[in-house]
Amino acid sequence: MKAEQLFHDIMSLGEGPVWDKQTMTLHWVDIIKGRIWQHQFDTQKTVHRDLGQSVGMCAVAQSGGLVAALVKSIVLLRDGQVLTLVDEVELSLPDNRFNDGKCDAAGRLLLGTMNTKGKTGQGALYSLEKYKGLRMLLDGISISNGLGWSPDNQFLYYVDTPGGILWRFDYDLDRGELSNRIPLIDYSGEEGMFDGLCVDAQGCLWVAHWGGYQVSRWDPQTGKKLQSIALPAPYVTSCCLGGPDLRTMFITTAHNEDEKVRRDY
Repeated sequence: MKAEQLFHDIMSLGEGPVWDKQTMTLHWVDIIKGRIWQHQFDTQKTVHRDLGQSVGMCAVAQSGGLVAALVKSIVLLRDGQVLTLVDEVELSLPDNRFNDGKCDAAGRLLLGTMNTKGKTGQGALYSLEKYKGLRMLLDGISISNGLGWSPDNQFLYYVDTPGGILWRFDYDLDRGELSNRIPLIDYSGEEGMFDGLCVDAQGCLWVAHWGGYQVSRWDPQTGKKLQSIALPAPYVTSCCLGGPDLRTMFITTAHNEDEKVRRDY
């Protein structure tokens, strides 16, 4: 497989692609610029919305609109309005912000935080559930990143980027609880570090390599690398499956405010 450039708009820190099959729209964020982007495939139009602060992720809301994680808050964007769902998260950690997140099959939003100054162990993984508010699932996280579930929802796969391990948890979909943390893949010897991920219909993991010029596919049964897709940029941030038949992979990258990377790639 060969990756092709979808359009020519440049992201500073493109992240978190998510496919909306109802509207045939790809959504993603530019974290540093505080923008949510949309590419509508029926019209081939690409637009963005500026939110005025860092935006770590977005997800499609069943009731319409998008849920987005800002620096310290989670908001619902719908009909031109911004409704705050959760505010003032981790106020005692002023250098922390929300990062990657994703919805489980029951509609919960799992999302994590990270320290923007590079301090380790300052972040956490949270769950936001209707009528229950925000609750912490894990603490001591450095850079909360890729999330994905096995097709039967029995397992959650999770990346805390600097740690060098992709973790697997048993996942209770009814209760939204994690248990039995297992180190599934040691990526410390790989080119780059693991970032965002998605899971395909066969249950295999597709993982973006930050600093590694690729997206790779892994067998969760054996922990073995199966293949990779080369990217013409070092900072590969995330991926998702979409398109009319869900057979197209969308991949986000970044220059991360590195002017040499921006110039060379």
